[in-house]
Amino acid sequence: MQRLPKIGGVLIAALLPLHSFAACNAATASISGFPPCDALIQAGFGDRLLFPTSPEYQPRLASYFALNSQLHPWCIVQPQDKKDVAKVMTTLFKAGRGAGDWHIAVRAGGHNLFHTNNIDTGVTIDLVNMNETTYDTGTNLASIEPGAKWLNVYEKLHEHGVVVTGGRDGTVGVGGFLLGGGLTYYMGQQGLACDNIKNFEVVLTNGTVVDANAEQNSDLWKALKGGGSNFGIVTRFDMEALPDKDLAYGLRIMPANYTSEFLDAVVYFTDHYQEFNTDALVPFLMHEPDLPVDFVLAAIQVNTEGDQNSTGLSKIAQIPQISSAQPDETNLLPLVKVANSSTIFPPGWIGQSTVTFKNDRRILARATELYEQYVHNLTQAVGADNFTTLIFYQPFPSLIGDISGQKGGNMLGLDDQTDNAILWTGFVSVSSGPSGLALAQLWMSVMVTELKSYAASLGDGDRLVYMNYADPSQDPISSYGKTNIDHIRRVAAEYDPAGLFQMRVPGGFKISRVDV
Repeated sequence: MQRLPKIGGVLIAALLPLHSFAACNAATASISGFPPCDALIQAGFGDRLLFPTSPEYQPRLASYFALNSQLHPWCIVQPQDKKDVAKVMTTLFKAGRGAGDWHIAVRAGGHNLFHTNNIDTGVTIDLVNMNETTYDTGTNLASIEPGAKWLNVYEKLHEHGVVVTGGRDGTVGVGGFLLGGGLTYYMGQQGLACDNIKNFEVVLTNGTVVDANAEQNSDLWKALKGGGSNFGIVTRFDMEALPDKDLAYGLRIMPANYTSEFLDAVVYFTDHYQEFNTDALVPFLMHEPDLPVDFVLAAIQVNTEGDQNSTGLSKIAQIPQISSAQPDETNLLPLVKVANSSTIFPPGWIGQSTVTFKNDRRILARATELYEQYVHNLTQAVGADNFTTLIFYQPFPSLIGDISGQKGGNMLGLDDQTDNAILWTGFVSVSSGPSGLALAQLWMSVMVTELKSYAASLGDGDRLVYMNYADPSQDPISSYGKTNIDHIRRVAAEYDPAGLFQMRVPGGFKISRVDV
């Protein structure tokens, strides 16, 4: 290999990337070579595009929640408002429908996994600049743009003394969370987060901007509550506000040898949720590298009225903590502070899956046995210090479906749930790379399959697959029931008759892929 001459001690070869970078950056002001990106330049979005040569491109990718979501689109476009969104969408849809294999992704907060909000071969519409939250005292509505994260929403609303039924983790984005349903601390009284949306502002695929509420486009309003990414891009959510009362909040970490008492407490709370509807219990099992044991039991416990001694949470409170140094009490905190401190999952190569089953202690005990085996398998494969897991046993009583029905209904089919249930969710973060994640996701899928089989053996039928926690092999919409499936299909056909969101925006769970 020929050696290149040095100039002033610096290889000419070292200068070439800098020259190439500058030239390419200048070139993208007028042309990139990628038809959809060039179409956006011609449409006037050149100053709102990020290319791989842009200094902001890689940091923007690094802001995704999971390493496996950090895909590399040809360009990223960042609209400023609904008019921009409309023009971006129509420009991209007109930029080519031939055999070229490129598509469009839509990013709100970037917290969902897999290919729901980013893409390698195509364009990502990034709503990061649409992140405003306002509050109208006259209507008591908080208007929230989709690119915001819940911590920012709560910070803004806290100034007005109000809050909305949003995410429990402040780093979660607004858009995907609300379109998939939304689990909150207020479910015992308010239902899912989507049940508290009074109006959606939506940009349809033809560039039209419509409002969807109980009076206008009410079929679209209902379909968007759990219907996911099937209709257009929501550019504003108008949500009913609540008084911003301090929550009684505590995080309890308990040793695994109290599993029996822990499961008893989960079953009891789930069956008595209606009596304690101002309480919220988020129980989970956790393995993390810093733990001296395979896993621990944990629970977030909240009372939304600030009652630090709620009887609904007494069974959990009676279980000893893993360390006597931990405070054995709850703290009075506004939701903005709770959301800021509740991020407990580390970044990495992240996988997830979910299943819902009846509130039966035998199933929970089997779920715990399967989790122990899961931790053992991963420890043997990647090492105990290279992964973190969280397995949630979210109480999901029939009460939630009743509240949803009273508020106009949603798409999740909860009105057909006549008994109390547990929403099981598994998360895993692997630091050893995509090969480790492949193993972790495989064994998680096996765990879910065995759990479903055991629940079926006890007479438990098919139940909700919760969209926000589903893995790509699962089919959440099919679990909604035929009436809701038909509704989503009918609304998608009416508001996107060309099926552009089905064909050109492939991320997420699509009604066109449902066979029911």
